[in-house]
Amino acid sequence: MTSTTLMPNPALLGKIRAFPFIPLAIGVFMLARLFAFGGLNWFGVTVLSLAVLWFGVEATRWLFNLRYETVEKDPSRQIIREEPETLVSLVFFLEEAREVTEENLQQCVSHALGIKLDDSDADSEFFVVQYSPPTSGITPIENFMIRIPQGVFSVMLSNRPYISNPEKFARDSIRDKRLRTAVEKHRAWISVDLMDDDIESAREAYSVIGKLLGAMAGPDCLALYCPEIQRCNEFEPSQIEILMGGDPLSIFDEPTFEPVIEVSDNDPRMAAAEKTARDRWPEFVEAFAVKDLEDAEKFIVKAEFTEGTRSEFMWVTVTAIQENRVKGILTNDPHELVNVFRGAEVDFSLKRLNDWIYPGKDGTPVGGFTLDILSEDLD
Repeated sequence: MTSTTLMPNPALLGKIRAFPFIPLAIGVFMLARLFAFGGLNWFGVTVLSLAVLWFGVEATRWLFNLRYETVEKDPSRQIIREEPETLVSLVFFLEEAREVTEENLQQCVSHALGIKLDDSDADSEFFVVQYSPPTSGITPIENFMIRIPQGVFSVMLSNRPYISNPEKFARDSIRDKRLRTAVEKHRAWISVDLMDDDIESAREAYSVIGKLLGAMAGPDCLALYCPEIQRCNEFEPSQIEILMGGDPLSIFDEPTFEPVIEVSDNDPRMAAAEKTARDRWPEFVEAFAVKDLEDAEKFIVKAEFTEGTRSEFMWVTVTAIQENRVKGILTNDPHELVNVFRGAEVDFSLKRLNDWIYPGKDGTPVGGFTLDILSEDLD
């Protein structure tokens, strides 16, 4: 499994607003007095007129919102619009809301595509402009249109999560702890979408979208999501080069980092796999002693690393085995630990051993006793 499928949580766009009972009640009361007493004084007529006017305005607003809020759209986006059958778009999940202006976007377009937009020329064919869709008044979305030689694109920003209740969604749907944390933490989003159908291919559109989004990347970006293929990966700065390189969807070919799967300390399957790894450890030691130099980096072991109450199991390329200790180079990026890092030299006791793998005589991997269990949990 190379990345996690992300499906929006289905829900209605909003609750029906309260019916305007107050002006209705006032109007009914004054009408009752009118019929009961055969008329109203000037004050009563004024109150009745204002109540009717108030009710008319509020009832119109209520019916308008009812029309749109009961249409089932994509609740995670909190936006109402006609979307094409295939949405060509990329989305950054953000740690906090952003403020964007037309000038900011013009600079991004110039940086990403080398196109200079002249906002001083009202007749310019290419431009960046902020606009308000017909229903934007009831949605927390900022909309910008970008017209460039490659086509027409939109940039949308929201100060709300892309997914309704991201904590619950992530907890229920995402096994990889790294990605789950990224989705849980996001509080806003920004997207670049294709708006017209004149562009020759989706690949060309994604190339432009990736470059535009790459120019908008920043430290507040937590994850990157593609609605069309429903894939999501954690974001990290090295992906900017991929976004700008013309094939942004390749980011979803593999997880950004090795998946972090939480396994219960009392899981009997894991305990049995770990026992097998330790019982058969002499096999690894023997093979390591006669290994070919070209296979040296394929001798890896998994061990537990701890800092206080935090614990992570990570893979290490073995460089030396000395009695009951193993030395090597850490090959994982820690998720929570801060005192170790990928590429660091490590030294640990066999008491921390969890699993191991090495290439057999025919090249087939030997070991990996915990991998099937973790694969089952990830699926």
